[in-house]
Amino acid sequence: MGKIYLEGADNTRDLGGLKTTEGAVIKDKQLIRSNRLSRITQKDKILLETEYHLQKILDLRTPMEVEQEPDLEVAGAVYENIPFFLESMVGVSREQETRKQMLHMEEFPEMSDIYKMMIKEEFCRKQISQAVREIMNTKNGAVLWHCTEGKDRCGLLSATILFLLDVSEDDVMEDYLRTNKAAITRVEKLKKKLHLAGLHREKIEKIEGYFVAKEEFLNAALKTMKEEYGSINQFMIKGLNISMQQKEDFKQKVLE
Repeated sequence: MGKIYLEGADNTRDLGGLKTTEGAVIKDKQLIRSNRLSRITQKDKILLETEYHLQKILDLRTPMEVEQEPDLEVAGAVYENIPFFLESMVGVSREQETRKQMLHMEEFPEMSDIYKMMIKEEFCRKQISQAVREIMNTKNGAVLWHCTEGKDRCGLLSATILFLLDVSEDDVMEDYLRTNKAAITRVEKLKKKLHLAGLHREKIEKIEGYFVAKEEFLNAALKTMKEEYGSINQFMIKGLNISMQQKEDFKQKVLE
């Protein structure tokens, strides 16, 4: 696997080294998925700039999330904010910004429903399609995309990119779940805290879903793609308007 280690973003990985069903391999230093870049160090910036020739940063967070924790700049990289959904779509209002309040929000949507929504809602599909195009047309260097934790919006976009490159469903799921390696210590700490605070187990599990990647989440999106479009491939063509030619050109560029 293409290795990348950022001190300030613990859920960053290079998709280089992943194999496709046709036996090709994704080139290193082209496609990077990450969590937010608001805490990256000077060393991280230099690494992205010199080793990865980072051309583009795609931030999939909502404008509110961006405002709270803006990404730090990386020289030479163009920054774009392409929110996959807006706060209002998941029932979070300006008043409920803080994590503390989120923990008390009984009505906060189930994670699986957020994944379904990203496939069903036209706004979400348009944004996913735009992000995919930005990744496909990056020249002479790496493109990095991220959300907050680097697992849901980032996870769905990463899965979409891997499917476009003909990576198998099993390998896509394996990459998706690798997020948990980074999240595990944070999550354990959080669960202890919530348990001590006297929260019910069901509630702790629901909150855990905001930090942990679970198969059922990504499967909710894949199932929706298949139900609404017939197949994952048809979702790319009809849902995201990506032509077979664009797909082939992208494969030519990033596979070896």
